[in-house]
Amino acid sequence: MAERRLRRTSAWLLLFFLLQGELGAIWDREWHAFVGRDQFWTPPHILIYSCVAGAGFVALAVVLLDTARYRRGTPGVNDISTVRILWLFHAPLGFTIAGFGALTALAAVPLDNYWHELYGIDIALWAPFHMMGVTGGVIGIIGIIYTFASEAALDRQARRSPRQFLGFSALELGALMTLAGLLNFTLTGFLQFPIVTIGPLRISTYPLPLAVCASFCLIAAVRLTLRPGAATLVVLLLLLHTLAAEIFIPWAIRTAVAQQGLVYRIPGHAPFFSLAAAFLALLFLVSALIVDGAVLWRLRHSGKPGSPMPGVWLIGAILTLPELMIAPFMLNSISKFAPVFLQQPGSMIPPALNLLAVLLTVLAVLLIGSIGAVLGADFGDIWHWSTR
Repeated sequence: MAERRLRRTSAWLLLFFLLQGELGAIWDREWHAFVGRDQFWTPPHILIYSCVAGAGFVALAVVLLDTARYRRGTPGVNDISTVRILWLFHAPLGFTIAGFGALTALAAVPLDNYWHELYGIDIALWAPFHMMGVTGGVIGIIGIIYTFASEAALDRQARRSPRQFLGFSALELGALMTLAGLLNFTLTGFLQFPIVTIGPLRISTYPLPLAVCASFCLIAAVRLTLRPGAATLVVLLLLLHTLAAEIFIPWAIRTAVAQQGLVYRIPGHAPFFSLAAAFLALLFLVSALIVDGAVLWRLRHSGKPGSPMPGVWLIGAILTLPELMIAPFMLNSISKFAPVFLQQPGSMIPPALNLLAVLLTVLAVLLIGSIGAVLGADFGDIWHWSTR
């Protein structure tokens, strides 16, 4: 059917732009660290903004085409497969969300540039319009998951049996690849999350987005597909993301610096391949095995993969524990923000304050991991059944 081809081809195009934008975002972070922000149209900025424009154009095209098809009464374009937007348009929910995400990120571009002109080039990552762009990116990624999940749901309802790889259809793999992209976006983009200062102690809040996103993505993967192994596959797909980024970005920075005659912020300090950064995805492997093990156990004892997942909040807390223990060691060699607890220069931290900070941080991370798991279960169930 023409409608199915339109949506599925467009979904894969959105995924391509996501991978491009993800690469550009990591490249931009490293460009700022090694080179600075010498001008607006840096190579990583071009990669990011062409991705945003491309994804926005694809989403807009599908919205307009499906609105016209809905009004003509085209088969497959109806109130079951579309949502009403602003009392005027009728379009798939995923493309609508992705379009709003792209619009948000695109609107942040001139505002962010103006912010830099006012306050300089070394503004922290969490400047207002950086956050606006990040928010748009997350919204867009959620929309892409909807596009793949709805098409996979339609296949299941029609009892089609598409070709499978590792037990998953191509559409399910597209959704899992997008979840891996969301996890990579958080893993590498949130390294400079704000640091909370309590007296002489500085506490990194980076574990919070890391824990909530990991729980969300791993639980959502198994609820979307209802298959054990989905969480582990997300981690393996994430490994491909981190490997590709670490192979490409140091080379791209060195090449662009040489071709443009630029200088590094620290003379002679050029980027090179980092084994720790390339295999950073493996810090989630134990957590993924816990999730898949829990799903397999339930499947063998109940035989009902689609039934609600009791105790998902507890699974979220448990899968967060190995991340707390493994992440600092893997991140230590690639980022100065890896230690959770940082001491103010020239100060001594009382043992009681240190212990209190550790307890509160662990409790906060476990709580946020539980919240992420609950949200992942809810979104995963929606994605499994939604045909819009």
